[in-house]
Amino acid sequence: MLHRCKKLISVTQTVLPFYFFQKYDRIENMKYSIKRLSKISISIFVLFLFFSCHSVVVIPEDASAKQLIQSGQDEFSSGNYKNALRFYNATLERYGDDPSIFVEAKYEIGHIYMKQKHYSYAKAVFEEILDIYSQTIPGQIPAAYKKLSEIELEKIPG
Repeated sequence: MLHRCKKLISVTQTVLPFYFFQKYDRIENMKYSIKRLSKISISIFVLFLFFSCHSVVVIPEDASAKQLIQSGQDEFSSGNYKNALRFYNATLERYGDDPSIFVEAKYEIGHIYMKQKHYSYAKAVFEEILDIYSQTIPGQIPAAYKKLSEIELEKIPG
């Protein structure tokens, strides 16, 4: 019996510390994983804030209509539809009295709505453009936007 007890004590002395350290290692690994995960989460959050703030565009006060439209087209090409809309709306606010500039900026806005699949907005824009053409003398406004608006209207689902 004494021999068994000594053997049990011997086994306990070797197994228990191993078991304890194994559990301790698991806890330390979990702590490390949590710290690492929190660092990654914070990094992702900071990047998100950076890119969401970065997307705000400043529209120059002295930009011409052509410069504003070109900037809108550049933003559109980059997939920044909100910024493109800002440029086109600025064009309308500043130079909307000129029918050819008005039609061009409006067409670009309608084109963005088509890309975003906001068909009801696009339809209203293209119908407004066609209405302008019906009320003006041919040749006053570039005819291309009339044809492009008709083509875009045909693409709008039922």
